[in-house]
Amino acid sequence: MSKQNVAIILNIIVVVLTILGSIMCFGEIYFAQTKVVAHGIVNLKFFTVQSNILGGLTALLYVIYAIISKRTGKAIPKVVHILRFVACIDLVITFLVVALFLGFITDEGYLSMYVNANLLFHLLIPVLTFVSFVFLEEKNVLTIKHTFWGVLHLVLYSIFYLVVVLTHFNGGTIDLKYDWYAFAQRGLLIAFVCAFVVLSLGYFVSWLLYKLNKQKKD
Repeated sequence: MSKQNVAIILNIIVVVLTILGSIMCFGEIYFAQTKVVAHGIVNLKFFTVQSNILGGLTALLYVIYAIISKRTGKAIPKVVHILRFVACIDLVITFLVVALFLGFITDEGYLSMYVNANLLFHLLIPVLTFVSFVFLEEKNVLTIKHTFWGVLHLVLYSIFYLVVVLTHFNGGTIDLKYDWYAFAQRGLLIAFVCAFVVLSLGYFVSWLLYKLNKQKKD
C-alpha cells in the first residue's frame, strides 16, 4: 500500500474522530465523570476545539484532493498542504500544552485530560495528524515563509486570549471563566510570559515541521 493511500485512511479516521469529538463536546456527552468548564457552543473559545476542528476540515480536504489526484494525476493544490501544515502545528501545540502543562495543574489529575472528547482532541487526533503529515503526505511543498503563516492562528488566538484576560482582570484576580488556561492566575506578567512561551514553542514547531517536510522523497 502506498504512503498516500495510508494517509487517506488516517485522514478519514481523523475526520470521523473529529465528528465524534465535536458531537461529544458540543452535545455534552460524557462517558467518564469530569468537571464541566464550558457548555455547548461556548467550547469554541478553547484553542483545543478550534485546532481539532481545523484538523478535521483539513483532513477532509486532503482526502478529497488526494482521491482526485489519484484519479486524474493532478497534484494536490498547494493551499491544501499549507492548511494541513497550519492544522498540524496547532494540534502539536495542543498536545504539548496539555501533556507538559495543563495535565499537571488540573485538580482532577493528569489522566482527566484524556477522557471523553478530550481523549480524541488531546491525544488521538493530534498524533494521527502528526504521523500523517510528517511521514505520509507529500514532501518539499513548503518554503521558509510558510513557517510564519503556520503560527498565524496561534498569534490571533493569543491576542484574543490576552484581550479577554485584560478586560476581565479585577483587583489583581480573574475568574477562571475568563482565564480558562490559568495563565493569569499569578498575575498579568505571568500571562504575557506564558503567551510568549507558547508563541515561541509554536514557531519552533512550525520550523521543525518545515524542516521535516524538506526531507528528500524516498
